[in-house]
Amino acid sequence: MTLPAAIGIGIAWFLVWLFAQAAFHKINAPGYYQELVQRYVPAMGGGRMWVAMVATLEAGIALSLLVPAWRAAGLIAAAALLLAYGALMASEMLRGRAGAQCGCAGPDSSLGVSWALVLRNGVCAALALLGLAGTATTDVNWMGFMLAAFLALFAALVYLTAEQIVSNAQWMAEEA
Repeated sequence: MTLPAAIGIGIAWFLVWLFAQAAFHKINAPGYYQELVQRYVPAMGGGRMWVAMVATLEAGIALSLLVPAWRAAGLIAAAALLLAYGALMASEMLRGRAGAQCGCAGPDSSLGVSWALVLRNGVCAALALLGLAGTATTDVNWMGFMLAAFLALFAALVYLTAEQIVSNAQWMAEEA
């Protein structure tokens, strides 16, 4: 077992969860995401086609991360898309639209655009790039897969906890 391979697989599995969930949200609430596309990038028109394309891209990234031969490309694509989302959120912040719906946690979430979410996306993009270190080898035994599963679960829990902390902070700031 090589430790970098197990870590790379764990990071990939975490990103599978993240991107599959993102694609699922867009497929189940296309109207909500059409409104977000129109607000974030008004030049894109109606947004229906863009929502479908992004959902397909996210699902494709999730699938590519499951196939060892495609994992490196999937990790690079994941990092690029996370940075693009972060850049869109940063542009919203710079336009003075802090707190506007970000769409990150689905249509039922009140999570708004913030610098904390821009930072979170940067950290997730860095994790994706870190996962590239584990793509050179595929020699992983059952202990490596257990470590990968633990790492993926731990990363998902940290992600959800951070998202809840940001959401709570935003809610408390509105109450003050």
